Amino acid sequence: MPTLTYDKKDLLKLVDRELNDKALVEAVEAIKPGVEMVGQEIVVEHCVDRADLFGVEGLARAVRHYLGIKPGLAKYKVKKSGLTVAVSSVPVRPFIACAIVKNVKLEDASIKSLMNIQEVLHETVGRKRKKVAIGVHDFDKIKPPISYLGVSRESKMVPLEFSEEMSLEEVLKKTLKGRGYGVLIESARLWPVLVDRISIFSFPPIINSDRTKVTEKTRSLFIDVTGTNWEAVLQALNILVTNLAERGCKLESVRMKYKKKVETTPNLAERAVEVDKSYVNNLLGTNLEEKEMVKLLRRMGYDAIGYGEKIQVIVPAYRSDVLHPADIAEDLAIAYGYNNFTPVLPNLSTSGRPDRLEKLSSRARELMVGLGFQEVIRPILTNAEEQFDKMCINRQKTIELENPVSRQYDCMRVWILPSLLEVLAANKHVEYPQKLFEVGDTVLPAEEETKSKDVRKVAAVLSHSRASFVEIKSVVERFLKDMKVKHAYRKSNHPSFIPGRVCEILTDKVVGYFGELHPRVLEKWKLEMPVAAFEVELPS
Repeated sequence: MPTLTYDKKDLLKLVDRELNDKALVEAVEAIKPGVEMVGQEIVVEHCVDRADLFGVEGLARAVRHYLGIKPGLAKYKVKKSGLTVAVSSVPVRPFIACAIVKNVKLEDASIKSLMNIQEVLHETVGRKRKKVAIGVHDFDKIKPPISYLGVSRESKMVPLEFSEEMSLEEVLKKTLKGRGYGVLIESARLWPVLVDRISIFSFPPIINSDRTKVTEKTRSLFIDVTGTNWEAVLQALNILVTNLAERGCKLESVRMKYKKKVETTPNLAERAVEVDKSYVNNLLGTNLEEKEMVKLLRRMGYDAIGYGEKIQVIVPAYRSDVLHPADIAEDLAIAYGYNNFTPVLPNLSTSGRPDRLEKLSSRARELMVGLGFQEVIRPILTNAEEQFDKMCINRQKTIELENPVSRQYDCMRVWILPSLLEVLAANKHVEYPQKLFEVGDTVLPAEEETKSKDVRKVAAVLSHSRASFVEIKSVVERFLKDMKVKHAYRKSNHPSFIPGRVCEILTDKVVGYFGELHPRVLEKWKLEMPVAAFEVELPS
């Protein structure tokens, strides 16, 4: 979760009320974030779902709503600028949204805030610029017409803080941002740029040109947001421009002229979410009346209209986290005050005991720690390349996510060993021997497409210059004996292991493998030391 530091004086100025430290901390923590420290600055740990609170302006707006200083929906006017950006096909970053911001007064606090929100949006919503990248320019230095297009790497620009012209390929090699983010585009045939009548002034997601650099004399901004996901691009732009509007800036829209459509951004239109009153009261255990619900919702920055058994909630454009009536109910609970809920004992008597599988898992962890291994915990989500390609196995059927956040996590793992190799690959600088294990779940597709099978497994790797079949066999023997698993071994031809140095573990079926990993596997993971490993199912 992002932890951000704000100037307390600037925050209180935007809140438009003098608050002592105690009152300010209570208001911020009541909304959602946690305050870690308060003095001349206030350090706040945010929840990742509330990106609208990352900027000091968005946080101040939420505090104003909550304290009743200015409840209800915050509205922002967007004037038509008449500017059009011609958008060509740029496969590596196909989406772009732009805005013009006028009446800008860049003082110390506003400059710091603009830089901070730009960077935190890059890191969070933008996934380190991979999904979204933001460019901020002095609009008065841009000479329309403007085009967004893909160009060759030999095309030239003068990057920010440089005086000499460079090819885009040189920008990737000679600038700090180029070396840091060049990997995002370097494999593409055409690289994305924004061009005006003079030259390239933006090279997303890498760097802006020095010609359109923002200074304290800047009075108008041109903002471009490019990326690989349209919703994320709009979210970042909406948050950025509404934050600037909180400082008195004037917003103007820009037309994005694609080949077959036209998009006008920023689009700050509100949307309506319909909520049943009974749903909220049943979920929260309250008996709130319509009038009280509307009042509480206004304290969370919404407008609301009650009719019959329902409430229509008007959600601002910057609140992209509101996806379901449950999100509205959560904000109602925040406005109501968690301390105001009366605890109720359930009218049910139960007695619990540890699940057998969890007891086995705990026993397995104790044994592996006793054998000198260190536990790691890895996500159950992974990708087919790591599960199969890097393990030299033909791809098999997996449980895939319908709408994954990224390609790195687009399916459920079917075995744990690749997850451990990923840890080894990231820790080659750590002293050897390295001995790691995990007790975790895997998800295997069942014969019926609508079903799957969860299997709890234990996997371990040991890596050093003399890691061998004999060493891992002794670990497996001791582990299975202490777990009281009756077993046998059988030669195997598992492609991830060296032929002749791998065995199957048998009970009434094949439940696992152990052996020395094949050099091809080590090469794919860029591991420099031999690795011996085992993986076995726990009895269900």
